[in-house]
Amino acid sequence: MMILSGPSRREHKIGAMGKGLSYPEGLIDRLEVFWGVGFLSPGGREEVREILRNVRIQNKSVLDIGCGIAGPAIVIARDLGAKNVVGIDIEPQVIARAARNVSEAGLQNRVDLKLVEPGPLPFADASFDIVFSKDALIHIEDKPAFYNEIVRVLKPDGTFAASDWLASEDSGELPEFIDWIEMSPHDFAMQTMAQAEAVMCEAGFVDVTARDRNAWYVDLSLIELERMEGPLRERFLEVCEEEAYQQIVKVRRANAAAARCGGLRPTHLRGAGPTA
Repeated sequence: MMILSGPSRREHKIGAMGKGLSYPEGLIDRLEVFWGVGFLSPGGREEVREILRNVRIQNKSVLDIGCGIAGPAIVIARDLGAKNVVGIDIEPQVIARAARNVSEAGLQNRVDLKLVEPGPLPFADASFDIVFSKDALIHIEDKPAFYNEIVRVLKPDGTFAASDWLASEDSGELPEFIDWIEMSPHDFAMQTMAQAEAVMCEAGFVDVTARDRNAWYVDLSLIELERMEGPLRERFLEVCEEEAYQQIVKVRRANAAAARCGGLRPTHLRGAGPTA
């Protein structure tokens, strides 16, 4: 779900880029078993609400960057009352699954999905009240260009609210974290919290905040593993072979270990656009 690519300003870049398709159909099937229909990352609708806590959504226009298979967009439109949500992603099979989920939710008139190319966002200046992203920023390599684009498409005094998977300052020295990075099928371009806050401020955001969610995720990752190896096992085997199931269990164990050692630090980022 990398939206922007650019020259190699790779602050704290971890892992090899270019591993291929991020979310092939089979992986989408498995992740929906794991995290629920419409979701490709942890926490489901409760985490969407938490990312947007105290943000007024009612009757607002929202851009969802790296919308995935539309679970967050559906929550924002149906449950939180957004006037409209525009979801963008760069992989056609992801947008196709998102469109199916939106249709089944009956939200075609309020959730608009767009397949986009990596590069500048295809929207006019000051187009959205809120820009949202759930766990997609980890795939975006050129963070300065990304945040400059967010500031550009936000209306004056608009809000950017996102979750990102950040890394600790010493992550490159932690074996558990390194093992997870090497094992993951995804492309990662990660930052520390200090780097994320600094690049947001440089882009022009005001009232920048970052809320570390490591403790929450450590607990959740252990619960997820128990479910995956217990009551969800048969459901996984309905959508994949035993070998694929064992591989995803292996990756999830490594992910949980990366969080427990402190290297992986899921974080909520918030910033206000500059005033007019």
